[in-house]
Amino acid sequence: MRRHINTLNGLITLINDDPLAPSPDLPVSSVLAQMIETVVKTTNLSININSTTGGVHSPRSFHYHGQALDINRLDGKRIDDVSNGANVQVFQQAVAAHIDVAECFGPFINIRKRGAQVEQRPDLRIRHVNHLHISSQT
Repeated sequence: MRRHINTLNGLITLINDDPLAPSPDLPVSSVLAQMIETVVKTTNLSININSTTGGVHSPRSFHYHGQALDINRLDGKRIDDVSNGANVQVFQQAVAAHIDVAECFGPFINIRKRGAQVEQRPDLRIRHVNHLHISSQT
């Protein structure tokens, strides 16, 4: 089942960084929505989601199934802002620890999870230094 992500009174914004690209405010997997809302509440860090099911992604991307999103800002700062590194690391650790996570790619953590199996993917860091890619298993 799909639903819109709850903005949690402004802690979550959904603004595409490309004004000509589709709005990220589209229905996603209810599991993904719940996971991201839980992590935002737990960390008390605000986020901007700049991509959900729209945009251009790799052919087998979870984005096309409503199971992935990209975050380009955390607590009002870009993901690649060095002064935001500690917040990004805390947020990625919370996502990576969530039971429903399938992928958590970014500057600090790059894992792909299938059930209990965790695959480290350091090769994906270079493509995710300016945003976090997060997907759910369902």
